[in-house]
Amino acid sequence: MEKHELIFEKIKIFLNKYFPDQIEEKGNGMYLAIKNTGVWIASDSRELTVGYEMTHIHCDPEIDDLNETTELFFNLLTCKKQIIKYYKGDFSYKHRIELLLDDNEIYNIGTAMTWIFPYWKKTTTKVEIKDEIIELKKVENDLNEIKTMHNPQ
Repeated sequence: MEKHELIFEKIKIFLNKYFPDQIEEKGNGMYLAIKNTGVWIASDSRELTVGYEMTHIHCDPEIDDLNETTELFFNLLTCKKQIIKYYKGDFSYKHRIELLLDDNEIYNIGTAMTWIFPYWKKTTTKVEIKDEIIELKKVENDLNEIKTMHNPQ
């Protein structure tokens, strides 16, 4: 089993511990989402993918930093999220997801949009703040154990 697959299995155990009745599994258990939160994680033989709603980041452990991807997943659980929705008239065509980290830092996860929208209409935006899903203090020990799995011994 590859390192990212081991981390995924540990995260699966973690999620079932803290969200026992809220986990949705698909793809033979290789896709996990926490109901009504937008947060999800998936794994396959090649990569680990972490997402919030439609916005997501792929991590190929041979190229990308597995630590950053793991950290992102835990930040999605323990930090507030700012969702900026862009509208053309009443049609929502784009949204940007940002994490509100400690020290007043903002981490842009990404932007998702559709290409078919009424471009001639006036653009408006709405900002929504989503609270953390779980308090960091409650899960810190478990998170640290998982985070150290991918560091060299």
